[in-house]
Amino acid sequence: MKIIGPIAGIGSRLRPFTLSKPKAFITVAGKMVLDHILMKFLNTFDNNAELILIVGYKKRQIIDYVQKHYSKRFKLSFLEQLPRGYREDIPYYWGLGEAVYLAHDKFDNIRINNPEDDKREGCLIFLGDMILIDEYSYIMYRYYESDVDGIITVMKVPEEDASSYGIVAVDDNNIIKKLVEKPKEYISNLAIAGIYAFSNTASKELFKNLKKYLDKKTDKSNEIYLTESLQDLVDSGFKIAAVELKKGILDFGKPSSLLYGNKFLLEQVSHNSKNYYDKNIKIEKSIIKNPVYIGKNTKIINSVIGPNVSIGKNSIIENSILENCVIEKKVNFTNIITENSIIGSNVVISNISKNNLIIGDKSIF
Repeated sequence: MKIIGPIAGIGSRLRPFTLSKPKAFITVAGKMVLDHILMKFLNTFDNNAELILIVGYKKRQIIDYVQKHYSKRFKLSFLEQLPRGYREDIPYYWGLGEAVYLAHDKFDNIRINNPEDDKREGCLIFLGDMILIDEYSYIMYRYYESDVDGIITVMKVPEEDASSYGIVAVDDNNIIKKLVEKPKEYISNLAIAGIYAFSNTASKELFKNLKKYLDKKTDKSNEIYLTESLQDLVDSGFKIAAVELKKGILDFGKPSSLLYGNKFLLEQVSHNSKNYYDKNIKIEKSIIKNPVYIGKNTKIINSVIGPNVSIGKNSIIENSILENCVIEKKVNFTNIITENSIIGSNVVISNISKNNLIIGDKSIF
């Protein structure tokens, strides 16, 4: 099973944080989003599973980091998605469809002898701004033990929100009959949840479908979605099942969902003051309201922190009140009162009382 991760995009909804780093490098609950994702794979797949990352924006940061931290755990490949163009020096791309297609060469020259080989030599596709709450073992069990050519994870959404998602309609056996990207008319409340698994045969057919749309594109075309090619896969007779997630998925693609995801992840771990000593964290005349994550070598002085606050390493927080915030490493805060805020690394701010702050890396206020 080859794991394909399209992480080339710029994360425009997370600007200004993504001015200096890829969106998968946003830190929540003590780890980057990409680390949370890859650790999930390590808990499920055999060591040295093949991981194919589709990179583009800030590609060197991604390649260097993943090679340094994961080269002994995965068989790594990096494929570059080239920019479609630039807007004010910011690249934009042909979309998820092209990103997935770039992995097609990895499926050439694979000999398939039986249905088991076909499934085992297929692919799993994930998105770089989503963390699965369920374990991948649940997803893969449904894939291997069902008489299907592939699966697509789904989650139920309110009917009034369905037009904002890729939506699927299914039969009584949860076999997908229709997929529509952001439908104008209501089809169902089953939204695509960003995890896909396909057999080798279905993967190759998907690549053919994607190439068909890519070959037709012009400068005036919209980005190439995956959904249209998946519909073609269904129409040609492939049996693709919708697997509803038991626990759901955390979407880190925009600020509000990032704060929710941080809160959720913090609630999943225990918090012990002994950890502060082990990590050289100094708490003076302060109140810590769990759940909270505090990075090593951080000082908290005369402040109230929490609940639902992540603070990166080597930070100094003084005379401040912080609630429901994501704060990255090496910040220096003095006299700050804020909640529902996201603040990048190497930020120095003082004398601010304001909620919903969004401040990028290396800023001074």
